[in-house]
Amino acid sequence: MRQTVLAAAALTLANVASAGVLHGGTFSVTYDHPENLLEGLTLGPGAFGEFYVANFLPKAVADTYPTMAEVIAIPTNTYPAPPTLEYAVNPADLTGTGIPTGSGGRANKPTTLTWDASQDALVDSSTFVATGQVGLNGIVMTRGDFNGTLTSGDYSFEYNANRNDGVNSGWTLWNNNSFRSSTFDTRNISVTTNGDELLFTGELWWSTNSSAFFYGGDGSTSAGRAGTFTFVSPAPVPVPAAVWLFGSGLFGLLAGARRKAQQAALSA
Repeated sequence: MRQTVLAAAALTLANVASAGVLHGGTFSVTYDHPENLLEGLTLGPGAFGEFYVANFLPKAVADTYPTMAEVIAIPTNTYPAPPTLEYAVNPADLTGTGIPTGSGGRANKPTTLTWDASQDALVDSSTFVATGQVGLNGIVMTRGDFNGTLTSGDYSFEYNANRNDGVNSGWTLWNNNSFRSSTFDTRNISVTTNGDELLFTGELWWSTNSSAFFYGGDGSTSAGRAGTFTFVSPAPVPVPAAVWLFGSGLFGLLAGARRKAQQAALSA
């Protein structure tokens, strides 16, 4: 009886200890058509005639622009957008980090995401439920045949069961620049977890809100797919250049030794 109680207690402690908690990471977005965001979409009355990515401000750059007034004044292609836009995952506490939040339209959010221990060993799962949010640091600037600049960023990535309609997964990317609004819903997600490790991929579709504002939508349907995303936590650790040089040098030495051995064998 005592052994049974101890075993049950150990199992309970293990389950509590293995509840998933994020430890940093990166959230990468790849637009299908960054040079023409209208391509392939269903457009309605009042849709933009031209719409493209003008700049991308990753964390290192975005943190130097504490107000949206400064951001929208940046000329096109000052910070050309790479094929994949990489947003840094914010810490749980933004105090003293220098990350802009709460003033001037910049509103980065802290990361508070956790998930139940029952989801600690998912493999390519098409469903994933968690509480809290992932705060993402970075801003994308868009321009087109309209006056001024539209920005989207200081994102929070959140799950809401009410947005899970069997097509959309319930995971939404929310803009927090100047005001909160849904930018992308996600579809065809794949989630793999190993304790606190998380690999989360899927498709980004313009939300009904974005579709109505940008593309003349009716407010109830998506204009179409915007691109894909990959969320990795913790962030992958890059291999230092010195390691690659050491590896290539070692390979060269081994190859040279092998050639000498072959020549010695032929001359014997």
